[in-house]
Amino acid sequence: MSHKLKEAISITLVLLLTGLVLFSQQYWQIDLSLEKSITNKYSYLSLFKGITFLGKPLFLIILGFLLGNETNLRYVRAIKFWLVMVVTSISLQVIILYFDNSFSISELYNSLLPLLRNTYPLASGVIVGLCCLKKVDEYSLKLSWRQLIIVLVVATGLPSIFGQDPFAMNDGNGLTFGLVMFLFGAIVARKKVWLQTKRCLILATIMGASYLLINYWMPYISYDVHGNYSTAGRFLNSGALPAVLFAVFMGMGILPFLGSLARTWKLRLADFAYLGLICATNSSLLPILKHHFEKNSTAPQVMLLIIAELGGLALGTLMLVVLARTAVNKRLEEQWLGYDLIDVLDSLKSKVLENKRYLLGILGAVALSYSSFFFVTPNLELTIGKMTHDIGEYILFARPMMIWLNALIIIALWCIIFGLTNRYWVSTLGVAISMLVLFVTENIKVGIRNEPILPSEIVMLKAINELLHMATTPVLVGGAVGLGLGISSIVYMERKYPQPGIKWLTRVVLVAVSCLFFSSSLFLNHNKGKIHTVSLALGNDPIFYNQLLGAQQNGPLLQFLDNVDTQVMEKPAGYSQAKMAELANKYNGVAQKLNQTRTNNWQDQSIIFSLSESFADPNRVPGVSLAHNPIKQIQGIMAKNTSGLMLSSGYGGGTANIEYMSLTGLTVANFSATLPTPYTQLVPFQKQAWSFNQLFAKSAAIHPYEGVFYSRPTTYKKFGFERFYHLGSKYKITDQEKIDRSPYLDDKTAFANALRVLKERGNGQFINLVSMQNHFPYDKGYYDGTKKYRATGSAVTDETTADMIADFATGLSYTDKAVVNFIKQIDKLNRPVTIVFYGDHLPGIYSGNNMKKDGVVLHETDYFIYSNKYARKHGAKTKLAKATGLVAPNDFPAMVAEQTNSKVNGYLALLTKVKDELPAMSTNPKMNATNNYNTMVSFVTKQGKILKPEQLTKKQQELYHDYQLVQYDMTAGKQYLLKNKDFSK
Repeated sequence: MSHKLKEAISITLVLLLTGLVLFSQQYWQIDLSLEKSITNKYSYLSLFKGITFLGKPLFLIILGFLLGNETNLRYVRAIKFWLVMVVTSISLQVIILYFDNSFSISELYNSLLPLLRNTYPLASGVIVGLCCLKKVDEYSLKLSWRQLIIVLVVATGLPSIFGQDPFAMNDGNGLTFGLVMFLFGAIVARKKVWLQTKRCLILATIMGASYLLINYWMPYISYDVHGNYSTAGRFLNSGALPAVLFAVFMGMGILPFLGSLARTWKLRLADFAYLGLICATNSSLLPILKHHFEKNSTAPQVMLLIIAELGGLALGTLMLVVLARTAVNKRLEEQWLGYDLIDVLDSLKSKVLENKRYLLGILGAVALSYSSFFFVTPNLELTIGKMTHDIGEYILFARPMMIWLNALIIIALWCIIFGLTNRYWVSTLGVAISMLVLFVTENIKVGIRNEPILPSEIVMLKAINELLHMATTPVLVGGAVGLGLGISSIVYMERKYPQPGIKWLTRVVLVAVSCLFFSSSLFLNHNKGKIHTVSLALGNDPIFYNQLLGAQQNGPLLQFLDNVDTQVMEKPAGYSQAKMAELANKYNGVAQKLNQTRTNNWQDQSIIFSLSESFADPNRVPGVSLAHNPIKQIQGIMAKNTSGLMLSSGYGGGTANIEYMSLTGLTVANFSATLPTPYTQLVPFQKQAWSFNQLFAKSAAIHPYEGVFYSRPTTYKKFGFERFYHLGSKYKITDQEKIDRSPYLDDKTAFANALRVLKERGNGQFINLVSMQNHFPYDKGYYDGTKKYRATGSAVTDETTADMIADFATGLSYTDKAVVNFIKQIDKLNRPVTIVFYGDHLPGIYSGNNMKKDGVVLHETDYFIYSNKYARKHGAKTKLAKATGLVAPNDFPAMVAEQTNSKVNGYLALLTKVKDELPAMSTNPKMNATNNYNTMVSFVTKQGKILKPEQLTKKQQELYHDYQLVQYDMTAGKQYLLKNKDFSK
């Protein structure tokens, strides 16, 4: 037989058998069931199934034959096949991800640890068989063929004869079956067959025919013996003894003729066959193919799929051929030639020692990653629903993948720095110190605000000096000492223990791959996107509505990246240009009706929105009672004017969100969960951004503090404010005063500047005043005389809490005086002036209260709307009659329009209906402590009852849907309404 003919036969044989293995493993997932009677269709299908099953044991024997002479490189082959298993599994996952948009992390584990997880049993049997080739030389080759066949019959025949499976052959699907068949093929390659070819083929034909006849007659036998078909398929598997003997004799008959094939040719065929075996047993691919075959399993389509798979295997084999010719592969084969197990272990040990600096770095990254969960869980307990877990145990045993993902983020950062600097200690210690500083900062922020650090706060770095002033002295001193020690350590290690660098090409690859890894965060939240699918499969659960819980479950680094990819809001049903035109006409009509009784215009009014930092009556907090009332005079104003409670979306923070809602009339609860801060994430990037101040000829913002927080300069400019008065701006904050030891300018200063601007700029102006006096911290002893406002009650859990409440209440008493004085001043003006005074959120000092129980109360601040004497004489109201008991900040534009009896446009007409007909809107006030982050919108009645949108009346749901459409159009949509002057101007 010529050499070319042998090659052609070998290719045909391997192709045919690989195709049969693919078909038998994939297609026959469809049950061939027999219930009532034996049909011709069943008989034919059972014969066909039997023929395909005959291919698997012969396939494994041929694979053993092709690799039987690789004894000296058995461990190299085993490791390569394991790597092929991992890479092929990942490649199949990518293909499945692309076509089916699904991903399985379990399949990755299956390929990495096939023996421990008992996955890829046949392929694992081949790997084990490779490692055992030397034992074949020592023992098996000494046995006669008769002895070998007897051993094989005993090992594989017991399940067929007695119905028991002591050697875990698993009907021809177990690891031991793959091992036994592979080793038998290896013996055929190394031991001369004693039977003549003709006899072997005759015996194989007899065994194959017997196998098919047994399976044909088994349904009849089963019915005669049992009265049913329960054992009809007992022998219809690849591990049945006749099928095994068919493969044994067929292999002994044909394989000796192929023994003279070149080694490289055998290895390429083995690569092809092994790739096919992995594809045939991949646990992610099989369910998809089963579903496909059950829906559409015509013969041409099945054959086309198998041919396509064989084509893919050929491509994979070609890639392995290319890799086999690389210098790395040749060097590995030269070094490991003749290696025994002890040699392999010694080689691995030397590689570990050679690269220990990198391995120690990986261990360090894992340790830092694990520690990060403790920094964002101050009490070291994680509460999920009604269950409380120890954070260390929960992350280690329930979410270990999160440790690895956060470690991967640290490693990627290290790769970038190492790639850029090529200095080991600068990269390693620099990243470690940076991570520790970050984690400590996370811990501080969690303690103050109950939330982790988010991308939207990076802009705060512009105000680093002000942020440092808020930190405690021990933190600043400790940070400075730690930073100094860290830099000194880096310099010392670089000089004392310098480490070699890496080649420039490797550096470029490290930086490129790491940047590509980080860039994936830009797509993490694209619903149904590939990266989103993989992220979910890995266990990433951002929990945007509760960022702290997300950081505790995912780790602060991963939670940070989760928030990089933001979506403004989901498109409401029915959004279109035509629908927006319809809504514009609808609410322009409502505006015309309202304006029939409205007599004033905005150009004649002066309106002030006065956001008072953390202003909220402590006496309303359950379990808190003050010795004296710090806001008695303000409550007197509230009793005589439009007033009530405002439902805040924040607790302990979130000022910018409340400010955004009051200026735009839009609720943050409608935004995507990935958009926690519109001021920094939305407004700077909008083409147009509607704000209440745009109705006035002149507008100014006043903030007696640094102006860089929450991108206020950019946001105010986008809103159309001509002036922004803040510390360091060209529009100066004058009349600066502070109280006792407080670092903040007081409310007297804030109102003095507002009064000055009012007088300077005349009628037709809007002022947005944001105070700073009562900002945290509250544990510094800023004020004298705090004993007057001593707090007691069940929610005052310790002296520290009592001191903080007293300090905060003392600040409120100064606000009380400043507000009353300002009211007196604007009453002296002979022009209409109206002020909306409101607190943005409660301070985060009420640690004795349970958010799930007291959440609504802890999100209610005080507000009032006051029109001066001149305004009341010219049409302004003193008290509004409708829906003022509990309002949301987005209600203020409509409320001040009604209070001043001013004409409205279509948008304010919509907000008026929303204010009058819908309960106050917010994020769920009982969901988490901070609630700066969006859950599904909640509606809260004046009685404190929380409603879901579906609990509204049908009329209310229609109105809310209109509001959603308008909000989407103005922020994420085409902004059709902003082009309609009657609606928005």
